[in-house]
Amino acid sequence: IRSKPNNSGVMCGHGAPSPYQRLGRRMQDVTGDKGVLKEVIRAGSGEMVLPDSSVLVKYSGYLEFMDKPFDTNCHRKIPRLMKLGKDITLGGMEAGLLTMKKGELARFLFEPSYAYGVLGCPPLIPPNATVLFEMELLDFLDSAESDTFFSLTAEQQDTFPLEKVLKVADTEREFGNYLFRQKRFMDARERYKRVMKPQ
Repeated sequence: IRSKPNNSGVMCGHGAPSPYQRLGRRMQDVTGDKGVLKEVIRAGSGEMVLPDSSVLVKYSGYLEFMDKPFDTNCHRKIPRLMKLGKDITLGGMEAGLLTMKKGELARFLFEPSYAYGVLGCPPLIPPNATVLFEMELLDFLDSAESDTFFSLTAEQQDTFPLEKVLKVADTEREFGNYLFRQKRFMDARERYKRVMKPQ
């Protein structure tokens, strides 16, 4: 008979650590409270994801003792571009992404406080569940400068330093290219148009 984990994640009756506990021992603590643990599978390159970025990430989430993911976007050829602090709702996922570089593939363990909490997400996620996520960062765009620029009035935009205006234009072009590749032509056109004229 297979032992079942109790709420602490320890195997009942044996006192042996669970698979996630054994995995966690060799992982890096990225939050300082052991709430998000990380293991790099394939290193990336360049700079790490910045806090106001929009990310292209492939991910799969797993519960302990289950082989199939409860959540994944790996079936998509090109995943949806997601903005940190807006489109990503799991604290662990955001904390993990902020440690990643372009092209990196990593495995993370999220404690309940960084995942689905005390209540879980019935019927899929049980209460107090530690979850494992595998994430591959395909690319990211730092949109902080762009967001700031387009929140200004036309007069304020005219005083924006040229080097920052060029960075905004490049970011918007990258967004447009991404949307074009997804065949979202109207959205892509709107991004390109933002660069062509003041708001």
